[in-house]
Amino acid sequence: MFNFFRHNQQFKEFKLKGNINYFNEREINHLDDVRILLNKIFIIFYSSIAVFVILALFLIDRNYPVFIKNISLIFIISSSTIIVFLTVLYFLANNFGSLFDKFHLAFFPQGNWAFPEGTLIITIFPFGFFLDFFFKLLTTSFIISIVLLISGISGIIFANKKTGKV
Repeated sequence: MFNFFRHNQQFKEFKLKGNINYFNEREINHLDDVRILLNKIFIIFYSSIAVFVILALFLIDRNYPVFIKNISLIFIISSSTIIVFLTVLYFLANNFGSLFDKFHLAFFPQGNWAFPEGTLIITIFPFGFFLDFFFKLLTTSFIISIVLLISGISGIIFANKKTGKV
């Protein structure tokens, strides 16, 4: 599984012990679609980091407090936006099954994402796996956003003290 997602190696068909069926063609197609989606997410993530660094370079000013204030504003605005988005997702997660279905309909419209009980993909990745992953992702993102928000507020306070505006 790791080699499939990390190194783009295809699954090699083989018979599993204990009469357990191997991934069927639909499962492999879905896992391939997931890999494509994850690659797109990573491209967006790394592109966002590059854009942030480039923008930060443009914001560099000889006046250090102004630079800190500008970066701090970016932290405050971006983290506040993410916190609002995460809060909405948290309340939508009260009906995680419906959210899970809508996510799959949006990102896998060809419909190859529903599998019967007993298939290998459902055995390896049960519904609870995705529920736990979703809440861990929300929690981690929320903590990072709070840290960025506090950093931004601290930066504004620091910049204002340096310029004598406090």
